[in-house]
Amino acid sequence: MSVSAQKVVVVGQGYVGLPLAVRVVEAGHSVVGLDVDEMRVKRLAAGESFAEDVSSPRLMAALNSGRYLLSTDYADAAGFDVCVITVPTPLKDGAPDLSFVESAAQSVAPHLKANATVILESTTYPCTTEHVVCPILETHSGLRAGKDFFLGYSPERIDPGNPTWQLENTPKVVSGI
Repeated sequence: MSVSAQKVVVVGQGYVGLPLAVRVVEAGHSVVGLDVDEMRVKRLAAGESFAEDVSSPRLMAALNSGRYLLSTDYADAAGFDVCVITVPTPLKDGAPDLSFVESAAQSVAPHLKANATVILESTTYPCTTEHVVCPILETHSGLRAGKDFFLGYSPERIDPGNPTWQLENTPKVVSGI
C-alpha cells in the first residue's frame, strides 16, 4: 500500500527537527522546516548542517529535491497535513519552559485544517499536549481535537551522534487523543 505525498511542517530545525525533516523528505513528502532563528534558516538553506545526524551532502540532497523549504514564516505552513512541533523546552526554575511550545502552537493554529494532525515532540511533562497545546490550537483554529483534527505526542528519542541508534532504526512512539 503506498501512501500519497503529504505536506509536513516541522517546527524547529534543531537536533530533533532537522533529522526528522530530512528523513521525511527522503520518504517522498514535502516539508516546510520552520525555525524562528533567521541565521539558522539561512545556513541550512545554504546546505550547511550543524547536526551530527545530518551531513551537509544529505541536507543538500533534501534541498535539491525541491520538497524541502526552510522558512521563518508560518504562512508557509498553510495547508499542512501533518505538523510536528520540535521546539526547545529549556528548564526554568526546575520545570520545562513551555513558551516556545505555546508560541509554536499559536503560530500553527491559524493554518490548521480539518483532518490534519499535530504532534508535539518537545521534551515536557505529562498532559502538556492536552492541557497546553490542545486549548491553544482549538482557540486559534476554531476546530476541535479528536473531532476535526488529530493531536498527539511523541517523546523525543534522538541521541545525537549515536552510530547504532538513529532516527531510521529507533522505534517511534506516538500517542493521541
